Amino acid sequence: MLSEKLLCFFLALLFCYSTNTSALDITVSSGDTAFLPCPLLFNYTDFMRIGVKWEKDGGSILCTYSIQNNAIHDHNCKPRFKVNTEPLGLNITSVESSDAGLYKCLMIRLIPPTPDERSVTLRLKVNVLPSLTLQLTNSTNFSCVELLCSLQGLRPEQVNFTWTRATQFLHHHPESRSMNSTLMLCKPNWTDRETLTCHASYSHNHIRYSKSITLPCNSDSSSFFNVKFGLKANSSVVRFIVIGTLFASLICTALFFEVYYQCLAARRRQ
Repeated sequence: MLSEKLLCFFLALLFCYSTNTSALDITVSSGDTAFLPCPLLFNYTDFMRIGVKWEKDGGSILCTYSIQNNAIHDHNCKPRFKVNTEPLGLNITSVESSDAGLYKCLMIRLIPPTPDERSVTLRLKVNVLPSLTLQLTNSTNFSCVELLCSLQGLRPEQVNFTWTRATQFLHHHPESRSMNSTLMLCKPNWTDRETLTCHASYSHNHIRYSKSITLPCNSDSSSFFNVKFGLKANSSVVRFIVIGTLFASLICTALFFEVYYQCLAARRRQ
């Protein structure tokens, strides 16, 4: 029994030493769940109370909790971060590219009262799968449409964008080393409900990605324009009516007092 406890103790020390000197690499794909292990770094006994804090890139605190009697207490974690009890560590759900970085699991022995700190450092790497998005952006000119095509997960210098309407190629201004491409069309160069397609070709492996979008009806934009600016026009009319009413009231009041004093003066002369 004693030899098993000693073995666990030395294994924990070995893990602590290795992770403090160099970060343990963990690689996941975007959208997956990442598990960051953080086993007990102390020769744990039931009367111990250990505080745990997870940090990212030496700053942002992601999760805090305590361990006592082999149970998790007082856990407070940001969204998508969840304590994993067996094995002990931290789960990150729906991993994004921004989640990549250095994570530090800091354990502080609170009870017995002599404080002791130990930590584990892990490096999370996120493989971003190539994905193409195409969206209609806002335009101040309602006779024009502006489309934004974006590619993620590939090197910018190896991406070439093209735009098509059916089999017709559309002219656009390509940007070197860019992961985005913008296409703007103004009437009469586009029609309601027509479909445009953005193509992104990757020269390294000759893979071609495509995404299509159907343009909105121009009447929808016109109705939006009428509603937006009609409200402004109506508010201007209301403001004009209110100011005009106040001005007319002042004139009527002045005329009333003028007539009143003229009547008083006429009576006194009699």
